Amino acid sequence: MILMLDSNILIDRLCKREPFYELANRVFMLGVFGDAELYVSVKMLTDIHYILSKQYGGKQAQAILEENLGTFKLCGVSAEDGIWSLRQRWDDFEDCLVARCASNIKADYIITRDKTGFVKSLVPALSPEDFLQLLNEQKGLSYHELSD
Repeated sequence: MILMLDSNILIDRLCKREPFYELANRVFMLGVFGDAELYVSVKMLTDIHYILSKQYGGKQAQAILEENLGTFKLCGVSAEDGIWSLRQRWDDFEDCLVARCASNIKADYIITRDKTGFVKSLVPALSPEDFLQLLNEQKGLSYHELSD
């Protein structure tokens, strides 16, 4: 299964943003255990780095991103992707780029907290909660944190 993560999911997980952290972490565990390939675009790294650097400082933000590269993969954004996305006239240009990347990598789903931003996407967008429920129903997979 191939999943394109919207930047809000990765930020929720890496910054441990509440109340979103638990669901983002459960999605992230799919990549840790190899049950899905998780992707983010290279373009997202600058946005995510900026937000992480506010909390952790610039060098630590880079280290956090680098440490997590084993769990998610990067996909590129080409000039053609940018031009195509500009011509689509979506309300949110960044969401259009994410959807374009998802199409390019043949993702099964885009995982986001903002499904409304992806109504024009060729790849279906699901919230972490909806995706995890679907995964449980279809494949019997359930991810929960273990307590000590």
